[in-house]
Amino acid sequence: MKDESAKQNKHWWRWLILLVVSLVMFGSYYIYDSLSPINEFIQQDMGIDNAKFGLLFSFYYIVNLLFVLLIAGFILDRFGIRKAGTVYVFLILLGSVITSLGAGKSFIVMLIGRMIFGVGSEATLLVTNKVIARWFKGKELGFAYGLNITVMRLGTVLAFNTSVPIADWTGSWRWSVWSGSIVMFVCFVLFLVYLLIDKDVDKDIQSGVEEKIVVRDVFKLSSAFWFISILCVTFYSAIFPFTNHAPRFLQMKFGMSAAQGGQYTSYIMVASMIATPLLGLLVDKFGRRGKIMFIGSLMLVPAHLLLGLTFLPPVISLLILGIAFSLVPAALWPAIPILVKEKFLGTAFGIIAWVQMSGLTLFPWLAGKIVDWSGDTYTNMELMFASLGFLGLVFSILLLRADRKQKLGLELPTKEAQARADNTI
Repeated sequence: MKDESAKQNKHWWRWLILLVVSLVMFGSYYIYDSLSPINEFIQQDMGIDNAKFGLLFSFYYIVNLLFVLLIAGFILDRFGIRKAGTVYVFLILLGSVITSLGAGKSFIVMLIGRMIFGVGSEATLLVTNKVIARWFKGKELGFAYGLNITVMRLGTVLAFNTSVPIADWTGSWRWSVWSGSIVMFVCFVLFLVYLLIDKDVDKDIQSGVEEKIVVRDVFKLSSAFWFISILCVTFYSAIFPFTNHAPRFLQMKFGMSAAQGGQYTSYIMVASMIATPLLGLLVDKFGRRGKIMFIGSLMLVPAHLLLGLTFLPPVISLLILGIAFSLVPAALWPAIPILVKEKFLGTAFGIIAWVQMSGLTLFPWLAGKIVDWSGDTYTNMELMFASLGFLGLVFSILLLRADRKQKLGLELPTKEAQARADNTI
């Protein structure tokens, strides 16, 4: 009876843990996207062009691209959530504060702040992914990742819909930047509270149960893992860099105000917030991860072509992007624990994030540069994003072939897929 009660408490406890780690990333997403709606204000006040504005997002990734994410994954696997997580979450707060201090005063300081913020944010995402995999492995893994994504993207929706009103209400866009630091301070305190009350957060490491990591074993990761990694970079590079520039794009092409541009861009996140947990449930029950990634990648192509080549109401394309942005993440992230041993999860998430960063470092700047080269028009930018969607489609096909040949179980329900993975990897 006592064991059953403890089991029920543990079941309840893991949902609270999911909420806390998701709220930390909520704060990070709010900070990241709070600059996009006030793009025009920043360019005018600081005397920068579209390409330089894109650097505020490229610098978020640039250090991660060079070395930090690979190191961050190893550090997480080696020292655990308590030590590594505290440092990583603090770096989010520190970077946000530095960005806020530089806002309107020094573009260089803003870039430094975004760089530090990016290191902390992407490293904390590794923590979040490992926490979810540990507590939900073989259970409601897809649903848990879906809920996590919903909470995170709520930060984006809030940023897109509050940045301009905050700037209008206070009379300065700088307060829109500072609002992110305030939100992140609250999230940092929540994370510290979680560490204080979760005494078992690093139990495996403290008891010596966690297996020793051998670096050369990283090269034994399956071809399917690398296909997912490349699919990840093409897919996310067609989404996040687009949302960085979308509010101004909607202003320039469709005559919207800054507030409307932010609001319409948020439709992508709203659609994905609603659909991702539901799709996660379906993935847990029926599988079909590879096919879902195929469909999501395919949807990017017509969505971006419609935005770039037609004057159809943009809400149609934005909702298509939102559905695609639900399909691929709902299938992609829960697939990693199926392909990779638990002892490598921090490192594996670090590798896939590093590959993802290569695109997310390049494309915000490149998208802005293409707009500048095109005479402040966005058609060529949209053609570039459609091409990325096509590349993602190619690698989703390769993933399906690898799964079929190697019998990896990506198309199976979560319990069956995880059972097969535990017996083979």
